[in-house]
Amino acid sequence: MSNSQLTTRKKVKVVGTETYIKQDTGELAEMQVISIEERDFNFHKVWLEHIIHSMDLIGNQKTRLAFWIIENLDRENQLVMTQRKIAEKTGISLETVRQTMKALMETDFLVKINSGAYRVNPDKVFRGGKSDRMNVLLKYHEAKHEEEKPALENPNSEPVDPDRQVPDPEVAA
Repeated sequence: MSNSQLTTRKKVKVVGTETYIKQDTGELAEMQVISIEERDFNFHKVWLEHIIHSMDLIGNQKTRLAFWIIENLDRENQLVMTQRKIAEKTGISLETVRQTMKALMETDFLVKINSGAYRVNPDKVFRGGKSDRMNVLLKYHEAKHEEEKPALENPNSEPVDPDRQVPDPEVAA
């Protein structure tokens, strides 16, 4: 992974020195004390309202929809709304909404949680602190894993009944 793709980094700071007592010998030892802090990295501070307004003036419908999604996320980085409702609220055609949502999912910008809810990848966009972002990032990857799971388990997309008894071919013959 290149440095430009990292989203966190550790900041090591020497706090000073302390004297410690070794438990087994009672001997005093002077040691350096350091502080290690994990920080968000490779992010730009953007005033969302201004950039959305600027992009809205020059962008197409798909760009407008992507920024509308960002503007309407909840604290969990979710947009809880059907594609039909999104089309109604934005004034963008349902077909454009479908195409855009599909493209955003294919590029790992968002994941579909269910038929009426989506979560934006917090490594792409997130409003809030680092610990909140990490919690949402876990949920995002869980949803992404669930979305991919049925295709991996059953390539024919037919539901599998784990209790179904399969006849033994030797007994049937």
